[in-house]
Amino acid sequence: MGFGGGESRQSAADVETVLAEFDSRAGLLKSICDKTKELIEEFLQDADIRVQSVQARVKKRKKLREKYLDPAKSYTRLDDIHDQAGLRVVTYYEDEVDRVAEIIEREFDIDRENTVDKRKIELDRFGYSAINYVCRHLGTRTALGEYRKFSNVRFEVQVTSILSHAWSEMNHGSYDLGEASPPLIRRRFFQLKALLELAESQFLELRNKTKEYERSVAVQVEAKVPDLPLDGVSLKSLVESDPTVGQIDVAIAALLGVPLDGEAEVSVNVKIAALELAGLTTLPAVRASLGKYASGIPEFVGRCREYWGSPPDELVRGVSTFQLAMLLLHNRDREKVIEALKSLDLYPEDDPHLDAQISIAREIVNKYKDSA
Repeated sequence: MGFGGGESRQSAADVETVLAEFDSRAGLLKSICDKTKELIEEFLQDADIRVQSVQARVKKRKKLREKYLDPAKSYTRLDDIHDQAGLRVVTYYEDEVDRVAEIIEREFDIDRENTVDKRKIELDRFGYSAINYVCRHLGTRTALGEYRKFSNVRFEVQVTSILSHAWSEMNHGSYDLGEASPPLIRRRFFQLKALLELAESQFLELRNKTKEYERSVAVQVEAKVPDLPLDGVSLKSLVESDPTVGQIDVAIAALLGVPLDGEAEVSVNVKIAALELAGLTTLPAVRASLGKYASGIPEFVGRCREYWGSPPDELVRGVSTFQLAMLLLHNRDREKVIEALKSLDLYPEDDPHLDAQISIAREIVNKYKDSA
């Protein structure tokens, strides 16, 4: 059941009485912030929506006092202020605001009368571009023991994009005079807001073009298009779709005794640079070499691991592509190996085990040199 209609106004309560009541609610407000933040994060994860942050805060006592005494408002009691407990969901892109909004509207009881979509304010006004929901937890949730204490407690949930969030933060404090600012300052603010709006639309366009390129490359990787350039997108697609990559990755992880699918221990840029130094400048060349050295790469790792110190706590998918590059780079004259490793910032000075690793690489490469 949603929120009811308006309530009759009474004479305003004394501000100190309001503040004393607010102080008595501190624990409850902190609790509702923490629990609601956890819930929203779970909802976003279930919906596979990655956001910049979910923030929660109890309103500062000083700010509450100023708000209650604002002559432009008509507050008469503490419950007239709906953002005593407030949360903010910050998305990366503006079109994700509506996706998050759908979740908020589905999972909470929305006070429509006091909820406002500030993205629809007049274009010539200062403002924070966000949806500000006034909510309660659903009755089905507050019927449960841990949420029962939140029955009828209102809180605010703001949903905004990261650049709008940045505007809000910069427009706060000494810059928050808004329409009371001198004309020259207001003009500069309008210009800055226009730049942020332009940047937001450009970021969205770049994201969409990147996704289109990723889809196009994925099709080309699947179709094994010849001479497909090697870059971060094509390598990522190969790692995600090629069974040989998966098999070698699993073998390396087993040899080192660590789990797979961790965070990248070697950046994509380093992997690509290493592969190119090894002479693999197209994706088909990488694929062919992975097939040729499918057994040789784990052998190289297994025999060299004693020279590398402790392994990382976990490996990322695609580690096989980096170790392929290392195998081929070590199959060179000593000075060229040193030069290549230095260019990748991977050569420790006076490595006493470099010659041993070169010898192992040469042996393995010679073993598979006649392979298809």
